[in-house]
Amino acid sequence: MPRHLDAAKSGRALAIAVALLAATTAMSPLAQARPAGAVQPRQDFNGDGYEDLAVGAPHGTVDGVAQAGYVAVLYGSASGTSTSTKKIYSQATAGIPGSPEKGDEFGYDLDTADLDGDGYTDLVVLTAEEEWTSGGKERLASRTVLWGGPEGLTSATTLPAAGAGTYQDGPFATGDFDGDGQADLIREGLLETGPFGRDGVPVTSETVLTGPANEIVTDLAAGDADGDGSTDLVARVTVYDQGEEEGSYQELHYLRGGDDPLTSATVLANGDGDPANATGSALTLGDVDGDGRADLLLGYQNIRISYGTANGPDTAHTQLIDQDTPGVPGTQEPEDTFGSELTVGDVNGDGYGDILAGNAAEGVGTVQPSGSVAVIPGGPDGPTGAGSQVFHQDTAEVPGAAEKGDAFGSALDLVDGNGDGRAEPVVGAYGENSGTGAVWVFPATASGATATGSFVFGPGSLGMPTDQGWLGHNFPS
Repeated sequence: MPRHLDAAKSGRALAIAVALLAATTAMSPLAQARPAGAVQPRQDFNGDGYEDLAVGAPHGTVDGVAQAGYVAVLYGSASGTSTSTKKIYSQATAGIPGSPEKGDEFGYDLDTADLDGDGYTDLVVLTAEEEWTSGGKERLASRTVLWGGPEGLTSATTLPAAGAGTYQDGPFATGDFDGDGQADLIREGLLETGPFGRDGVPVTSETVLTGPANEIVTDLAAGDADGDGSTDLVARVTVYDQGEEEGSYQELHYLRGGDDPLTSATVLANGDGDPANATGSALTLGDVDGDGRADLLLGYQNIRISYGTANGPDTAHTQLIDQDTPGVPGTQEPEDTFGSELTVGDVNGDGYGDILAGNAAEGVGTVQPSGSVAVIPGGPDGPTGAGSQVFHQDTAEVPGAAEKGDAFGSALDLVDGNGDGRAEPVVGAYGENSGTGAVWVFPATASGATATGSFVFGPGSLGMPTDQGWLGHNFPS
């Protein structure tokens, strides 16, 4: 899922980003439609051909320690995603560095990539409040790689700290930025190229995202926007005015991958030549028109789509979709957050990326707010709104009941758990049952998603304490 900064961490975000020019989750999901012809699942930790579902519970209790945090993985199979294949990972798990400590928040953010190039997807886990030492300096926040293999995630390494900064939870992205076929990382303003060793050390590390001190990076989206086979980067940057009346505005910076990756940034412009509208909470790249180029999507109260071209995202021409768009169920209301979470994947198996859009502030009947999600089909001309579907906890055959503060749709993923070529929508509601949290999985058919056969799981289904663990807070970006 796309990455966002909590208000409690906004002070540290400034310290992180001042050193950067450009820098998501979700991914997420951060989350992009699989390119045509691709056969390797996006997140297959055990290499069996079925995608696996990873979900964070950063406030979960582990071995009696509150808010230590854990990650649940439901391994895919021919029968699809099921809690019968669950495994729980935390700092109490053998092979994972560290130990559970109160408030560490292991699992606060998740990313996936085959970092060591062995053909198995690895899982990168953020421990948002971990205090540790690296390079002789005190650090806050760490990222641990859980290495994939034929038995799934069985060993782990804490990545060495990146750069000289204290805070290690800045904007983060994975992709093949230099086009050599190996996964790379962007973190703390550095491009770290793969394959990584099992000690977490990259082949090379260089500063690629630099800029004036008044430019603060808040988000990153990675994808091949120009269709050349290398991963590109779009960064949301807050620019602070330096004058008597201090203010700020946001820009989108486009950085191209390739032989000399991410060495220069282009400020994306609208049709008048001014900086394109960068506001919103969701920022992601995914191919919604099937042309092999990732399209740029931003969202909060609507979804704005800028299609990929040979020169990157065409922000001079933007398509808008909201709940007043013909074919999209519902009515646009001022308090709605339609598109505040976005991910892209092929739900109906037609070869075009579909949009899964969260609206966690949506009222359901008289319950304000509760949350809903929309599935908006892609096509050769991109999404038009036609054929869109909306689901919430009061939808027939969806387990549960809409309650105030559930935050249904606050985190999203698309996972082909049964290997049929269709990605099943996965919806998180970390506010369910006063912060206990829960996750819903919806079957995918040739007609789109369906509530029939959908199921929900919470901490109790995983054998974990049913406390305020925020299960469903995030999925891999």
